[in-house]
Amino acid sequence: MKQNCEYKTSFIIMNTIILGAFASFSHFAYNLSGNSVLVGLFNPINESVWEHLKFMFFPNLLWWIIMYFIQKTNCETNLKKWIIASAIALVIAPLMVIFMFYSYTGALGIESVIVDIALVFICYFVALKLALHIYSYVSPNTLKVVISILLIVSIFILFIIFTFNPPHYPIFYDTTTGTYGIQ
Repeated sequence: MKQNCEYKTSFIIMNTIILGAFASFSHFAYNLSGNSVLVGLFNPINESVWEHLKFMFFPNLLWWIIMYFIQKTNCETNLKKWIIASAIALVIAPLMVIFMFYSYTGALGIESVIVDIALVFICYFVALKLALHIYSYVSPNTLKVVISILLIVSIFILFIIFTFNPPHYPIFYDTTTGTYGIQ
């Protein structure tokens, strides 16, 4: 009989570290691949804020998919609730990065790689904590699941489209090359 698993803070911290490490590798994956377009679809291709959001989305998405199958073997895991929770995490993590990054760089004038790295871990932690809390309490229904799936798919598609054809807004601007999108 499967158990009703609880997602304790220690579980969230451990997985935050795993996601943060994966995101750190993701930051360099495009260059290490010899600028492979396929790798660039899922990893940052330049130093724009938008491209850095890829490592808040794609490793997170992969984590939610893999963890569902792991948890399903040991725990009573509700797929509808899992989809809703994953959508929450996949929206919260990148949004937090945007708000926090622009807050400390724009409002406070701070530019620090250490703060940037810490931000990744903080945002993953909060996104996982919130999403797994919601998983515990959400009452799933078809509308919530459909909206969650549409949200995840829409964000996925936007990352792909904006890799090749980003709007000319500051969030898409590569400050090191002065360009937008993949070159």
